[in-house]
Amino acid sequence: MKFLNIPILLLGFLLMSSCREDRIQPTLFGSMVGTVIRDADNVAVNNAIISTTPPTSLILTDEFGRFALNDIEPGTYTIRAEKEGFSPEVESITVFEEKTANVIVKLSPDTLSNVAPSAPSSPVPADNSMDLEIDLRLEWTASDSDRNDELRYDVLLCTGNQTNCELVAIDITDDTLRLRNLVHNTVYFWQVVAKDKATEVYGNIWSFQTKKFPNHRFVYTKLKEGKYAIFSADGEGEEIQLTFNNGSNYRPRISPDRQKIAYISNIGIEPHLFVMNRDGSNQMQVTKDVPIDGFNNFDLDFTWSPVSSQLLYMNNNKLYLVNINGTALREIAEAPEGHTFAEIDWMFTDLGNRIVARVTGTTIYESDIFILDMQGNYLRQIFTDIPGRTGGLQFSIDGRFVLYTHDVSEFENAAGRQLDTHIFVKNLENNVTFDLSGIDFRGKEAGTNDLDPRFSPDGARIIFVNTNNDGISSRNIMTMDIDGRNRTVLFEGAEMPDWR
Repeated sequence: MKFLNIPILLLGFLLMSSCREDRIQPTLFGSMVGTVIRDADNVAVNNAIISTTPPTSLILTDEFGRFALNDIEPGTYTIRAEKEGFSPEVESITVFEEKTANVIVKLSPDTLSNVAPSAPSSPVPADNSMDLEIDLRLEWTASDSDRNDELRYDVLLCTGNQTNCELVAIDITDDTLRLRNLVHNTVYFWQVVAKDKATEVYGNIWSFQTKKFPNHRFVYTKLKEGKYAIFSADGEGEEIQLTFNNGSNYRPRISPDRQKIAYISNIGIEPHLFVMNRDGSNQMQVTKDVPIDGFNNFDLDFTWSPVSSQLLYMNNNKLYLVNINGTALREIAEAPEGHTFAEIDWMFTDLGNRIVARVTGTTIYESDIFILDMQGNYLRQIFTDIPGRTGGLQFSIDGRFVLYTHDVSEFENAAGRQLDTHIFVKNLENNVTFDLSGIDFRGKEAGTNDLDPRFSPDGARIIFVNTNNDGISSRNIMTMDIDGRNRTVLFEGAEMPDWR
């Protein structure tokens, strides 16, 4: 008979039991991420000191105010964030096994220890300065005894006895500010607010006045970023931009009394007539229900009334008269059948009010020029269509002469190109026509076109545009004597001139 070895079995059982009790269980951790921001504006606070209770690691926030604690034991933690200039703040957060907890800590300025900045002072320009340019720089002085404070500034600019105000700068760190395109002959009030992390200090209200608008005799257009803008100039190098909107503003015409400028703008869906003061202020749309319209938007034309109170303009085959405030619109004349109005001028002559009008037919090259009265009656034809493109139309001061242009090469193609356009002046009394661009007086260069002629205010000179006939070269505004001599470049890279 065999007997079991009981002591040996008992020992094995005890060893197995002991092994089960000593088995190692894995420890599971969690993570924590957070962001420290300013309470007032949610701007990130970098280099803030982060500590926890129970303690973990002591870390700093990065440039975006962020911090992270990885592989920490699960449980509830108190997060403390502190930085010089701010009051310490704490937040509680619970970390779970294999989870990432998120926390946001908002810091507020330590107002108890903060020293307010000094009030802005030492203004440039000095208070009550006069006769300043419309582009100028504001300067001021302020300081803060708190070494770590960064001063920021708001700048308020007002006109109209401080009733029309605009915040022209917010939270800038420079103690200077450039102002551009101010209005001439205007009193401006300005105030600077100095700010540190906790307080705002308002400076005094200062003022300055811009100089009067100069007595410019010329206006014209230039291409700026693919759109036309209107400029005023004196012929001696001073140039002032008058229009700044998102549309093209072109064909400027100074009123006979020199108080206003009318022009075409396509800032809306359709081109319309606008008027503004000589300095570019008070821009107002004139035409509304009946826009200016014709064969080509940039060939559109209009004219002032001799007494500066109305505008005469075209809408395809009709001429309309309208007050410069947009009222009293009425039809004046209708083009011959199959024709469209292209250019017009209006002058009070010895024979009364007269209109000179160019009309086009089925192509841009087909042109006829007529004299009309204000009742729309066609009195006479002064130019009959011939090959080549025709344009540029204006009465002389006394109404005895008419300026126009014509391409003497007689070239015509689908693109409307001109090769050799000359300026002509026609005597309406004897029907004699004189070529001002002819070679007899060492006139224009070969391969160029003379365009958009206008009489000078005294009638002794002509202002016009000269450009290469390639259609892509820059355009220059020139002047010449009434007989075509002494051609001189006046403005480069400009076109559509007027001279009053």
